[in-house]
Amino acid sequence: MKKAATWGDSLASEALKTNNHAATMPAKIELRRRVLEAIGADNARVFDAFAGDGKMFDAVWSKAARYVGCDLEWYRDAREAFVADNRRVLRSIDLTAFNVFDLDAWGAPWEQAIIVAARRPVKPGERIGMVLTEGSGLKLRVGDYPLSLRAIAGIRGRAAGGSRSQDELMARALAGLCRRMRCTIAKRWQAKGKTGAAMIYAGLVLEGDPL
Repeated sequence: MKKAATWGDSLASEALKTNNHAATMPAKIELRRRVLEAIGADNARVFDAFAGDGKMFDAVWSKAARYVGCDLEWYRDAREAFVADNRRVLRSIDLTAFNVFDLDAWGAPWEQAIIVAARRPVKPGERIGMVLTEGSGLKLRVGDYPLSLRAIAGIRGRAAGGSRSQDELMARALAGLCRRMRCTIAKRWQAKGKTGAAMIYAGLVLEGDPL
């Protein structure tokens, strides 16, 4: 029997490496609902870097003032979307047009997060939303840290035991993200997978630091 999701600062959830597996859906939807509510649906302009088949759009992001997706695969639906490598798109378009970034990667989302941090300035007091899926757990077990995670978390050289400190690495990566964006975390909600995939889902509201 699956345990019911429980909320506080974290959410218990199942997680498998698949395009929005049914077990992950309630947690993913709730994280996005909370981010959208915090930013305000009438004000939210969403860039969904791993848009997939549109389940998150149908459940939550369709209520935002604007939505643009991105995926390597084209889906026959009404969504406005780029069909391309999201890293190339994030480096090419004006990111100030968006104030919510959904980085639902199957692996590490940090390469995309680093691009957003470099190209999306945040004004003092401005709030932006970000949703992240951190899926480096399997690599961390063998000491294989993704290069983007090393960069944003400040890790040098190979290190063992990464999977045993995934929460700490997540915290360090988020701290690195905030330094790059000159933001603080105003709100954070988190869901953690219970399977061998060792997924962590996070919903954030970032607020620009004062001058």
